[in-house]
Amino acid sequence: MSDRPVSGEVIRCTVESMQYSACGLRPGDCFEVSADGLTVHAEGGFCYFAIAAVLPLLNGRHGTDRDAWLASRPLVACPDPPEALHMRLERVTPSTPPMPPATSTGSEHS
Repeated sequence: MSDRPVSGEVIRCTVESMQYSACGLRPGDCFEVSADGLTVHAEGGFCYFAIAAVLPLLNGRHGTDRDAWLASRPLVACPDPPEALHMRLERVTPSTPPMPPATSTGSEHS
């Protein structure tokens, strides 16, 4: 079985909260992984370290229950602890536009 996403499947990773971002990310910035590759929806790009924290989780999806954990919309932390940057993973339909998170921290620094 291939580790690539199924055709038409899109998994979005959205910045949900943070103390600050050394890379300039903001709540609502996101990237999507599909069978076509990776698409970034962030004005200033997306931190490579944050992307690298997520991709191994998506690569390890195997078997019939491979996406059961994804239904809970898990949070993933950026590997830079002082930033306390948390990203939400979720499966979306290809036509679903990125939306800002319902809450933000108010302590963001650029």
